[in-house]
Amino acid sequence: MQVMMAGATGLVGGAFFKRAVADADIGQIVLLGRRAASELESHDKVTSLVADFNALDSLAPPCRVDVMVCALGTTLKKAGSKERLFEVDCLYTEAAAAYGLRCGARTLVVISSVGASATASSHYLRTKGEMEKRVTALGYAACHILRPSLLMGDRGETRFGESLAARLLFPVSFLLPAAYRPVHADTLAEKIHAVIKEPGEGVRVYGGKALVGK
Repeated sequence: MQVMMAGATGLVGGAFFKRAVADADIGQIVLLGRRAASELESHDKVTSLVADFNALDSLAPPCRVDVMVCALGTTLKKAGSKERLFEVDCLYTEAAAAYGLRCGARTLVVISSVGASATASSHYLRTKGEMEKRVTALGYAACHILRPSLLMGDRGETRFGESLAARLLFPVSFLLPAAYRPVHADTLAEKIHAVIKEPGEGVRVYGGKALVGK
């Protein structure tokens, strides 16, 4: 199996990358990014493809892949504006997914969010909902959409609000509806690893107990 990834340096992407590198059934991993990820290229089956995500439609496919995993995402604080957040979380994800399809991928996995809807009142959830609508229209044989709630894990950066929410929610998470329970990045990575090996076609959406268990 040949896998292309966008967002390998992020929390969820990084967790999945570790699993993919260790999986003997995955023969090649192509890291699609806006910057080189030299720290991830030490393994002989990993290659980096640095590209302008606004011009991916003019970039020739370097190889054929079977799976495209898009784990791109940012925050309003980091993006600096709603427009920039939309560009990264929606437009870049759409562009990466479309490029993966051009490289031959039949299976797509994207990370969305609980509550995602193109008509949501929240700009973030509206962005995720619009992204889902766009990637499902691309024509992948199999499209897996993961909708986690609050993500837990070591980001390598400080996000005070998320860190505080995780500390407050985790001890009582069993009281919350499954869809809103915090999800560890490793758990999400495990789910990505599982779904790319599942046969089947069509759009599948995973949330709640499908991500956090019972």
